[in-house]
Amino acid sequence: MHAVPARFPDDPPGDALAALRGATRAHHDRVDRLVDLPRMQDRDHYTRVLQVLDAFLAGWEPVVAAALGARWQPWLQARSRRAFLRQDLRELGAAPDAPARMPALAGGAAAWGSVYVMEGSALGGQFIARHLSHTGAEGRSAGSYFRGWGEATGGMWRDVRGLLAQELDTPERIAQACDAARETFDTLAHLLEGTLHERTPAA
Repeated sequence: MHAVPARFPDDPPGDALAALRGATRAHHDRVDRLVDLPRMQDRDHYTRVLQVLDAFLAGWEPVVAAALGARWQPWLQARSRRAFLRQDLRELGAAPDAPARMPALAGGAAAWGSVYVMEGSALGGQFIARHLSHTGAEGRSAGSYFRGWGEATGGMWRDVRGLLAQELDTPERIAQACDAARETFDTLAHLLEGTLHERTPAA
């Protein structure tokens, strides 16, 4: 679900993006196993996944905004997909859960690592939306979150890739971002496990 996008031919030079992908692959796979794309055709499973995502974002957004500072808050607000989640939950007749408790992010580099996870998930959402639409499942009527920004998603991801190359410009900052990206995936995995009552091997 939070698929790490395949490498684009015009990925920015440098090690930041490759390091993030390599560092988080197993953690990302753990989240994908919990989301379980074939089960997303089941209304109850689909609803529970959306409730987890909404609770996660409700806790995540203020934490990452605080770590990045005022300069980046308009940028973050413009890219928030929480309104899509709330629309989907209303259509499903489901109440949102309380905001999840999120670990603090230790500075800007860590925040960009966490942003990488959530912005990458927007591309994964495009795949999920297409899959659910083709199967006639809930994604057709309550799939605003996964459809997200639609055709604009690719350009928004290119923007993020450029920012990662710009902001993660030293080995130390890359390492901090990788640690935070792994922790972001693991926090989401724990929330999914608790809600779906399933367990997966730790990354």
